[in-house]
Amino acid sequence: MFCLELSVLLHRALEARVQDLMNDFSNAGWQEDPEGVHDVRVASRRVRAVLDLVEPDLYPGHKRQARKLKGLTRALGRTREMDVHAGILADLGQRAPDMSGGPAMEYVLEVIEARRRKARRAMAEDLARISLKSLPRLLLVASMPDPFRTGDLRSAIRACLEPWLAGAFPAEPLLDQDDPRALHALRIRVKRLRYALEILAPGFAAPPEAQLKHLRVLQTVLGDHHDRATLEALLADLLRGLEERGRPCLAAGVREILTHLGEERLIAFEHFRALGVVVPRDLFIDSLWRDLGQEPRESDHP
Repeated sequence: MFCLELSVLLHRALEARVQDLMNDFSNAGWQEDPEGVHDVRVASRRVRAVLDLVEPDLYPGHKRQARKLKGLTRALGRTREMDVHAGILADLGQRAPDMSGGPAMEYVLEVIEARRRKARRAMAEDLARISLKSLPRLLLVASMPDPFRTGDLRSAIRACLEPWLAGAFPAEPLLDQDDPRALHALRIRVKRLRYALEILAPGFAAPPEAQLKHLRVLQTVLGDHHDRATLEALLADLLRGLEERGRPCLAAGVREILTHLGEERLIAFEHFRALGVVVPRDLFIDSLWRDLGQEPRESDHP
């Protein structure tokens, strides 16, 4: 059912996020700056998060713009991944400067840098095909349903959030098994819930700050885990190549780097497990609905 109050709230969120994206996209030199790439990628995700919540029929070109934004996010993904990998390795090199993998670290960083350059060239080609000039047209809303009918804003917000809540909490096996693929999928669901909650927060009776803080920390921990797991996979491929080419010294150094990365990944996993115990699903959802101004239901607890 259409809720005018919710549509107004979402449109205001869309206005702010489209403007943020256009500002970041227009910054000179952002494609060469790791933080600039990150900012544009996050801004594109935030606009997409609003488009996931609005009534598509109210916005001319909704599907086309959503596809374009998804393409923008994807175009920046490989470059962002290589930037993150380079940052992790540089930080590790500073924290463990005496490890025997020094020459191997130089070799790995050279490989990462070559892949960064390749990713940026591919990103530039993709961006040349993506124009955001028409994005502000989303803000030209089509006619609202007539006659206007007021609705229950908080019930509408609850209905928006419930689908995102469904998969954003770790099941018991995830707390006991370090499964990078499953944890990455959970991270994506947590991120989507966080973005949705940030968008809808102005309609809450009390700001859901505790819930947003928990989601931010959980997303960060899962991100740390994912970044190291993907870098481990990349280095494992390099290690196999070195062994096949008979490069034992470099191979030994890469193994040492992998050991450090594995330790950091396990630390992130233990942090994730602690978060799942400290803020269980039922407690999170009950407190969220009370901040919204509604009472929990028995159906919230499977």
